[in-house]
Amino acid sequence: MMKKNNFFAAAVISLIFLVFSACSSAPKRPMVVTDSYNLSYSRLELANNELIAGDLKNAGLHLSESYDLALSIDNSSLLTKISLSGVMYKISAEKNPEEAVSQPAAGFLQFHKQEIYTDAEAFARRSEQKDELLDLCSIYQVQIKLSEKQGEKNTLLSQLSSAEKSVAKEPYYLAFLNRTRGDVYMLSGDYSSAEKAYLQAADIHTKNRYLAEIGLDWYCVARSRSLMGDKSGARSAIETALKFDRDAENTAAIILDYEAYSKILLKGSPTEAEQKMAAELSEWAKKISTTVRK
Repeated sequence: MMKKNNFFAAAVISLIFLVFSACSSAPKRPMVVTDSYNLSYSRLELANNELIAGDLKNAGLHLSESYDLALSIDNSSLLTKISLSGVMYKISAEKNPEEAVSQPAAGFLQFHKQEIYTDAEAFARRSEQKDELLDLCSIYQVQIKLSEKQGEKNTLLSQLSSAEKSVAKEPYYLAFLNRTRGDVYMLSGDYSSAEKAYLQAADIHTKNRYLAEIGLDWYCVARSRSLMGDKSGARSAIETALKFDRDAENTAAIILDYEAYSKILLKGSPTEAEQKMAAELSEWAKKISTTVRK
């Protein structure tokens, strides 16, 4: 009888041990839910790609969706980045107002770029990454000044250099900083320094597989080389831009690349072959554009 009791007791203890072991190895309940964050961030990335593609309507809609999702979870860091992309949207919309998203779908994008930028700074100050995000904001402030042809070259370059350490670990924004630096040099007529900055942006984008961005970097390289009088280098760069824009299926950029290629060929004293090729490329760009607009 004692043997049976001992056996029963041992069995109960073993069962209790198994139950507690199973409980301890069970997956723990998550303490952070990221569904809305992930959806908001994916909308932001999509909108950024659409901005590069010149698709302002969809970019505006997706930025507004991203903003509303980030606002619903009170994520100041994400709201900062969305607002900064909103600034670039507004700069593009100023150049192409007919392509902009219509009201009331615009959401936060109905406001002026400076108001959106001011909100971005306010969100940054509320964030746990305050200093880093304020440095990020300063890069976009340079873009606002460039769009209004304001600011002195060395002051703008110094502002970018001050922000570089903060964005060094974020390839997308580090590349954007380098492209912005190239834009500052271009506006001041320092085309050689602009070329170097654009090439740095292209290198970062390529290493980190930001496909939609690479074509624009090389388009900028082609422009800087063309203005330097480096016709051969400009041709090589615009051909590279075309390659990446085709890979990204960026129709608007492909059209611009062909138009730029045509203009590059006609620089200086073009040969008869270059004149013929320039005319063919211009017609091809028009054909693509007409087909898209049907």
